[in-house]
Formats: sequence, structure tokens, C-alpha cells
Amino acid sequence: AVETCSKRLLLQPFDGEKVSSLLIEKQIEFWTEYYMAISADPSLRQPIALFSSKGGVEIENQSREAFLKLPIPILRGLSESEAMDLIRMGKGVPGPLTPKLARVLTRLYSLYRSVDARLVEINPLVLSGERLMALDARIEIDDDAIFRQPELHLESAEESGSRASTELEIAAGQIDAHDHRGTAHFIQVDPDGSYTRALGKIPVGLNAVGTGAALTTMDELVPLGYFPLNFCDSSGNPTSAKLYRVTKVILSQPHIEGFIFVSCVSSQQLDNTARGMIKVLLELYPETRGRPNIPMVFAFRGAYDQKALELFRDHGISESPWVKVLGRDVTEKEAAEAFHQLHQRWSKEKKK
Repeated sequence: AVETCSKRLLLQPFDGEKVSSLLIEKQIEFWTEYYMAISADPSLRQPIALFSSKGGVEIENQSREAFLKLPIPILRGLSESEAMDLIRMGKGVPGPLTPKLARVLTRLYSLYRSVDARLVEINPLVLSGERLMALDARIEIDDDAIFRQPELHLESAEESGSRASTELEIAAGQIDAHDHRGTAHFIQVDPDGSYTRALGKIPVGLNAVGTGAALTTMDELVPLGYFPLNFCDSSGNPTSAKLYRVTKVILSQPHIEGFIFVSCVSSQQLDNTARGMIKVLLELYPETRGRPNIPMVFAFRGAYDQKALELFRDHGISESPWVKVLGRDVTEKEAAEAFHQLHQRWSKEKKK
């Protein structure tokens, strides 16, 4: 019966995804469900311990007030006595069980710290006979700390939701792992382009300095008929080498019909940003000395933006019929419109 059921489940899609493996567990009888977690609290800028005497599947329906919370000083940590004080506040927790629950909570905090987690959660933690058992658990690792946890074999940040990370996302994830100056935050919004095709939009690649600039540019491109296949933020003053690598990843996406780069008005050294992107163009288009065969717009706004414009001119890339290099006087809307005009002209030329 188990084999038949397993085969049936493995053949069926679930939420649009193929089932690749099954976890078969022994059924456990239990009487009480608890919830406990250690989580990073951005508002407090420190970890907090969470506990509820009503765990299980209904935990998400509980009000925030139903959770007992204890801020944890990062330099001192969580003592067993502090954990016991928190658990004693829970309704219906038997006295003899309190020390056992406290030990689990303090060990949870030790795990949280040792793996650079943002969240370590047990739900439910059940009482089965005389034993406490964790029937389900969840750990979220800090994206920026993955390089410190090689034994976990994590290759990239898990921002892809329920789907597995793509090869390009894994490659981009390694960029920050080897160079921590600035960021190269890349994720594919539409990896296979199917969503873009369903919308009837034109697929393009995108890079921006600043999340706000990236999202605003995306919002301006979509009404004009384009859909960025990726999100990318390369802010924080990254090196030209980092820009080179992430630009290469973006332009490796198949089927894109253009590329747009927009910086916010920042203190980032945009000449280094330009150097990294120019190196990619020279490698990808050696026969035309870096002049691409698809439309590209580069909008440099901020520190060293004039030097960035000069570098594109010195390499002759600005003179390409399919390149538009813009300065700090343009908005994201104007950059998107410039790309639209360039793409329309490029499309007409392609049809000849």
C-alpha cells in the first residue's frame, strides 16, 4: 500500500511543481503541542525567544499576543533560568515539564547562533508519553552568512520560494561568497520565460544600483511591453570584478531582447561599475569591439558618473546603434522610455 501510494504521489504535480521525493514518517501519538523559536527581530536588532503552549497547525491563526517573547542580549545569550521564567508564563504548562522545555529552548538558541540563522523553529514540539519530541522544525540561514557555513552545503540564497535555485542563481550566489565588498543580489523572476510569454511581454535583463531603482525601473518597463526576467541589485560600492561577474550572469539568460542598467543617485563609484560591464561587452562581442547586437541602456547617476560616461565613450561603445548611455539628469521612467525607443528601432531593423 505504501509503495502504491508513493508511486501515485510521485507522478502528480503539486502547486505546479513535480514531486521529486517523499518523507514517510512514523505516526506519533501525543497529548500536547508546543511552539518555540528563536528569531531575529529587526526592530529590536537582537534575537528573541518565542514560546506558545498552543502549537501545531493552528499556530498561524493565533494573535501575536498569544506568543510569549523574550529579547536575548546577543553578547550574553539565553540562560536556562531565563528560559524557565518565559515558559512558566505559558498557560497549562505542567511544572515538572518546565525545565525540560527550557533546556530545549536554550539548545535552540545555541543552534541559532552556531549556524548564523535568522530563524530556528520547532512546531510542534509534542509531549508523547514522558518524552518531548520535535515533529517538525524549520531553519532559515542568514543569506550573508552562507559562506561561513560550508558544512551546510548551501550554494545560494533561498529567495526562490518553493522552487529550487536555478544554475544562474547558484552562480550569482557564489559572487558574494568570494568578494564581500558591496553586493550582487540576483534572482530570476521568470527563469524559463513562460510567465513573460503568457503576458505577451518582451523578456529583458535588468541590473540596478539600489532596490528602489530596480523596482521603479521594472514598474516603468512593464507598461511599455517589457518584462525583466530577473531582479538584480548591485549596490554597496562593489568592485568592477563583481560587476563583471553579475553582468555576465544576467546576460547569460536565454531569449532576452535587451538589457537595462539604472543606478540611483548614490555615492557608489560608478566608474568601477562601468568598467565591470564594459569588460563583459568586450568579451561577448569581440568582433564589434564591445558593441552589442541587442538594445542596451545604461543610466549612470551618482558619484563618478561622468567618468563612467567617459569610459563608454573611450571604448566606442556609446557610438553603437543599439546602446544608449544616459547621465544623472534622467529618471527611471525616461530610461525605460529610451530603452523602448531603442528596442522598437532594433525590432524594425531585425525584420528587414
